[in-house]
Amino acid sequence: MKIRILPLVVLLSFIAILSSCQNEKAAQEKLQKEVLDAHDVIMARMDELNEDQLQLDQLRNNFKNLNNADTATLGLSIDSAKSDLSKADEAMMEWMHNFDPDYTGMSHQQIMDYLGKQRKSIDSVKVLFDQSLSRSKAIIQKHK
Repeated sequence: MKIRILPLVVLLSFIAILSSCQNEKAAQEKLQKEVLDAHDVIMARMDELNEDQLQLDQLRNNFKNLNNADTATLGLSIDSAKSDLSKADEAMMEWMHNFDPDYTGMSHQQIMDYLGKQRKSIDSVKVLFDQSLSRSKAIIQKHK
């Protein structure tokens, strides 16, 4: 009787381990997809960021010959908005440069920790993008 139970226990243990590995892999793939999807959303807005930078430059050039307090304040606002757009762009470039999808030698927990940090990081980049684009668009719309 013991001889028949042992292979069954080994088989069930193997199935449990295999199932656990598949669940871990699925969780890892899901989190990686979330990170890469967040990246893709931001990348789709890069043209918008570049366009806003150009429009701010044009706006600055249109008002730079006027000498009054309002244009000086506008100039500072434009410069600040352009700086924010540049910071958002740099943050995205830095994130892409540092992201490494090669998990060779890492345990499942290390991979999940890494991807969790990358998710937080790309979410921070998205916040920078959203805020800088919102600010630049407000300035552009106000002074068209």
